[in-house]
Amino acid sequence: MFYLAAAVAIAVAVLLVAVFVLPSLGGLGSNSGNANPALTYAGARPVADRTASGFAGGGWTLLVAFGLVSATTVPAPANTTAFGNLTGCMLTPETNFTGLSLPAFSGNRSAGTAPAWEFGYRNSSNTLAIVSVINGEGLVLATLTGTECSFFVGALSPVPSDVINSSAAAAAVEPEASAFLSAHPNASAEFALIGGISLLGRGIGPEWSILYNTCALGPTATGTGEGFNATVNALSGKVLGFNTTLNESCSGSTTPTEVGVTGPVATSPYGAVAARTGRSD
Repeated sequence: MFYLAAAVAIAVAVLLVAVFVLPSLGGLGSNSGNANPALTYAGARPVADRTASGFAGGGWTLLVAFGLVSATTVPAPANTTAFGNLTGCMLTPETNFTGLSLPAFSGNRSAGTAPAWEFGYRNSSNTLAIVSVINGEGLVLATLTGTECSFFVGALSPVPSDVINSSAAAAAVEPEASAFLSAHPNASAEFALIGGISLLGRGIGPEWSILYNTCALGPTATGTGEGFNATVNALSGKVLGFNTTLNESCSGSTTPTEVGVTGPVATSPYGAVAARTGRSD
């Protein structure tokens, strides 16, 4: 009984979450006057696909997607190159990071919508391109390369075309998440989709991870918070497990007290990702 998540999930979290830096609404074209419009995965992906198709010769395949929601504006990390180097990867910015930020958003967390989406695409050389979609416009933020990056990126499977939308995934976990969101309506949220993982003869299929947390969404978050995590089969919509955590370190070093555990991971938006056990996918 083994659930393959630890190494690759940590890699995905570090490669993608830690370098999520998003253009502010005021700098993105004619729609910048809108008040933080939120999109589901299905609404954001076509924009990301078009953006990636014209980048560096094309040939990009979608591996992961993240919708990010924060109650407050989150500035970009000061040293994004350092985040890339920590993973044995080299981060190459494809845009000017000065002044970039994740915009604040107030809205229904359980709707599966987010004002900003990040997509990770792989090409034939296992380079990972990070594409941001915000305010309906796409932008290639950066690429990640290097031996370790290539290994982890190569272990990820493409996102199938028939995965359920983020709104359906969030709705599937609503019965379990409703109490947490009622108590914390402005919680940070992350809607994370992975196409699958295949490594060392083991693997999993497409999954959504729905994450709500009282910690601020950012690399400099401090203190402790509470979290709710759930995992959903991205093809059938079946809830595979959920977990509530207490006394979770917002800085990423977690020693959570778990309540109502039925399966998945303990994590904060910029925190540690732990392995799940008790499943044999």
